[in-house]
Amino acid sequence: MFSASLFPDMCEYISQFVEKAKNPQSGLKQIRTPGNLKTHSSQHGFKFKTSFGQGRRTHIPWLACLATDQGASVEGVYPVLLFHTETKQLYVTYGVSATTVDKAGNWPTEWPKGVVSELVHFPHDKFQSSNVLKQFDCSSEVDIKAIANDFLKIVNLFLELLDQTSPNLETLKTAKMDELAHQTHESTRIVGLSFSEDQIRRFVTAQITKPFVILTGLSGSGKTKLAEAMAYWLSAEPELQVCMVAVGADWTNNEPLLGYADAINQERYCAPASGILQLLDHAQKTPKAPHFLILDEMNLSHVERYFADFLSAMESSKPELALHGQDTLAADKLLVPARQALPRNLFIIGTVNVDETTYMFSPKVLDRANVIEFRVSTDQMRDFLANPTKSVGVKDIAGEGAHYAEAFVARAQLDAPLDATVMAQLQQDLIELFEPLAEVGAEFGYRSAKEISRFVAIHRELSGDNWDYKDALDAQVMQKLMPKLHGSARKLTSVLNTLEKFALEHNLPLTQDKVKRMQKRLKNEGFTSFAEN
Repeated sequence: MFSASLFPDMCEYISQFVEKAKNPQSGLKQIRTPGNLKTHSSQHGFKFKTSFGQGRRTHIPWLACLATDQGASVEGVYPVLLFHTETKQLYVTYGVSATTVDKAGNWPTEWPKGVVSELVHFPHDKFQSSNVLKQFDCSSEVDIKAIANDFLKIVNLFLELLDQTSPNLETLKTAKMDELAHQTHESTRIVGLSFSEDQIRRFVTAQITKPFVILTGLSGSGKTKLAEAMAYWLSAEPELQVCMVAVGADWTNNEPLLGYADAINQERYCAPASGILQLLDHAQKTPKAPHFLILDEMNLSHVERYFADFLSAMESSKPELALHGQDTLAADKLLVPARQALPRNLFIIGTVNVDETTYMFSPKVLDRANVIEFRVSTDQMRDFLANPTKSVGVKDIAGEGAHYAEAFVARAQLDAPLDATVMAQLQQDLIELFEPLAEVGAEFGYRSAKEISRFVAIHRELSGDNWDYKDALDAQVMQKLMPKLHGSARKLTSVLNTLEKFALEHNLPLTQDKVKRMQKRLKNEGFTSFAEN
């Protein structure tokens, strides 16, 4: 049951929701759950959440009580306050999910018929399956205590049903995927980053598609902080799940990453101080939790020299890293096996800057990753300069997205088939680009084609009802096909012209913009490459 001592906190939470819902200029940011309310709910397996729209303001903001792993767009029922912005009416309702995404967790899927059978349905679109307990006029003075009392009647019934619901351990599929990108975007804004929701969606999609992503672009644009923010937000124990490593300019082998066997004391292993081996060990012991290895300034050394073991293991049917030739060695409290498994719940993010001190990536590296370029637009800089000191440390959002963690890992390990219509269109578009790229030695292989297909499918899941195929195609031309392009005007003029025409015909703004910048550099300098400083 809901603790009566938290009634004032609930009233304050509802009051903030109503005030923001009444103000159409108040933005999309969620209202933070009061500390005591958040602590109590998390300890008892539920949570409170608000929504004012994704990408644009919704005309029906809501405040809901959900099971810890439950999403409002996934099959199930939940108590919810629905606010209709045009009429200023607030409805206390027995909520029913408006979508048909399969349930993948432990929460009720229907209200007792004796409770809701006599109640009217919510009178507006999208939530028409929900039943209204009470309606309040919020156009003038609002009785928050009355709203809270009625809402908590439904909350207490929900919690009783939650206790009686048996977990379904066999159907964890894609729960909350359509919420994940939006909530990640909200978390990055909290720490002072001004990336668009499209950029964040491409980043999250790339990680789920394959757990190796390279972030490149303007120095100081927030690439490293974005990687940290995402990792901390998803991690319940970031000190055990996140490892940040600054790549050194003198790395010529794998020892800075994986350590080495002590040549004098044959029972001892010298583990790197970065904590990578501890991260791998913890990831193997907690397979449902995501773990993040962030390699900062990844191209300060030749990546192939220190990272070759990882690149090879990623593609192996039995992904392992060879560490030494004995049975088991001790590295302080850590026991180091001869071969360390590369856990499937490890996500690797590399950040890259390009200048005279760095190295280019080889096709071997680029084929295995999505390369996402981050640039700062005028609007983003304007927003930032409006309050350049507004920033929160990533540790302040640690664990706030941990309820997405298991679904995030599970989705990364499942297949992602495309329906026949989309697959046929993708096949046609990729074949159209294959020959021009092959003429300059930048064609893609089977692995890249498979990963592009997977990216499109997952991008569709993360985009929800507003998904547009061209957005996914644009991202993959930019992130998977173009990064290998570099060379002289003689080599690249024709293929860049082909890409320009393709982007115009298919309305691909990311690709259009990138091609124009590469063509400009080609004209001015006689040479161009995907990577820019």
